[in-house]
Amino acid sequence: MRTEEGSHLHHPKLIIVCILNNLSLHHRITCILFITSEIRRQKMAAIVCELRHPQQQYCESDFVVLAGILDKDVIYHKEGFPMAIHYIVNIKKVFKAGPEYENATKTMIISSTSGSGVGELEMDVNYVITGTIMDDNLYTSICEWVKPYHNLTKAQKNGLRFKYDSGCQCEFSFCREGQCGQLDSNNTCEWEFGIMFDCYHDDGICFHNGEECFWRETRKFRQCEDNIYLGDQKFTNEVIPDPM
Repeated sequence: MRTEEGSHLHHPKLIIVCILNNLSLHHRITCILFITSEIRRQKMAAIVCELRHPQQQYCESDFVVLAGILDKDVIYHKEGFPMAIHYIVNIKKVFKAGPEYENATKTMIISSTSGSGVGELEMDVNYVITGTIMDDNLYTSICEWVKPYHNLTKAQKNGLRFKYDSGCQCEFSFCREGQCGQLDSNNTCEWEFGIMFDCYHDDGICFHNGEECFWRETRKFRQCEDNIYLGDQKFTNEVIPDPM
């Protein structure tokens, strides 16, 4: 459907207006999403987001939901360029939410700088969306976790369902390869910034056992670690032919 509107919108944002009959977390919520953006051949503004582990994003968010994209409607400016996309969304599952979520108006705003946004969301795809609650509204942004659920690893899916909570009292800290383990705090899971980066990001889950925080090495995490070690060993032992 093609719809025309004026040019009074200046800041790109995504607004999700949820229509609900019951505030219970166990009921499905139908939402309308609006993505607005200025697309006038201007350069996209650079967005710098703090790099965070998926579990860290989960723990630091006021809400974490699974939402499916049901339908969309492109809104065009009177001059003919696309200005917004309206999405119909169904929130299928609430992974995390407190009392503020039940009291919220269920209006979600995803904001970004001019010319940039979360990208066009695909039809019939379920997304994990994290965010914060302020003034009874749900807020998220391009720096939050907005990712297709089918692209998540098994560890990330398990983390959303029941494991991420167990490490939310822990802090997450980057350390360079070979410099980890130098913190005095027992309340931190160090995330190695090196060849093991993807292993921690995709398969690592931070736990707290009552005394200290630590990474629980799942089977997939150990496989990732072994693959990196074997690949590095193969590269190191590889004989480079003499070009002469």
